[in-house]
Amino acid sequence: MYVWTGPWALVHEPTPLLRKLAGEFADRIARLWPAPHGAFLVASAERRHLICLALIGREPTAAALEPALTAPTKEAIRALLADAPEGLERALRRMGEEAWPEAAYRQLLVVLADPFRARIVNHAQALDPESVVGTANLPSVVARACGGRLKVGEAQARLLCEAFEAVVRRVGPERAEAVAARWGRAGSVKQLFEWAAEDILSDVPTPPFPTAEGLKLLATKGEIREAAIRYRNCLRSYLAEAVSGESVFFEWLGPPAAIVQVSRDPVFGWRLSEVRGHNNETVAAEYRPAILSALRSMGVGIGPSHWSLTNALEQAGRGNAYLVTDEDRLNEPFD
Repeated sequence: MYVWTGPWALVHEPTPLLRKLAGEFADRIARLWPAPHGAFLVASAERRHLICLALIGREPTAAALEPALTAPTKEAIRALLADAPEGLERALRRMGEEAWPEAAYRQLLVVLADPFRARIVNHAQALDPESVVGTANLPSVVARACGGRLKVGEAQARLLCEAFEAVVRRVGPERAEAVAARWGRAGSVKQLFEWAAEDILSDVPTPPFPTAEGLKLLATKGEIREAAIRYRNCLRSYLAEAVSGESVFFEWLGPPAAIVQVSRDPVFGWRLSEVRGHNNETVAAEYRPAILSALRSMGVGIGPSHWSLTNALEQAGRGNAYLVTDEDRLNEPFD
């Protein structure tokens, strides 16, 4: 096999196999163990990772690296990395066959030295550079809150950092820690990011009109989220409209139960925008008058929007004028 013989013999150039296994460390390892690089290539993956770690910021001789090849792992770590953090031995066994980039090795040592970030690494069945760098980039309060249960990649961690900074700007450092603690209770990475997307938004403002009988105001982000789950619709994607004060959401208690959206219109003020039942089903015509009556009692307008009127005027200017009946305008939010 070319590992042992071939044109690389006694040459300080890495073989293809060494380049694959040693990555950016291949040239340095080839100088220590010339082709066919037998001492390094026959070593176990955890010993090869240890050698790469020992090469960071140093220029040891092959003899100095001998413990990585022959000594028990704990002794080898003590001999080559005097300040190695606890947990490195276990981590070395879960890092795969190929060498990591030097930057990722450095981040691994940082993560293992932090008790909260180390928990995340210790709970992982396998380690890879992206997840370790991601863990290193987690805000401290988020790492502490996650408690080692959730594994995120580098890009995900950077997004969490941005989200947490946005939360700090919105509520201040002390209240942001409570938000991070909530994130730590997430049951999955998906839920963690859903909560982060929700928590960067401010609270839902109180609408400037009362709530009529038969309607229930969805007054908080949590109530909107819970209603989206019960109604199996996309209501959650409208959270930004709710917190900006552009829309107010109600639950019509029925029959039949439905979600009602009232939006601020630049021309007509607060007006009915949309009504949808479970699974975005249309509310039957015989139930609509009761909903409309409740909204009118609150001072909510029923009729055209700024957009529909503007569009109709533009079409009329082109010679395409059309008439919209009162019935059509009443049915528009339901259709």
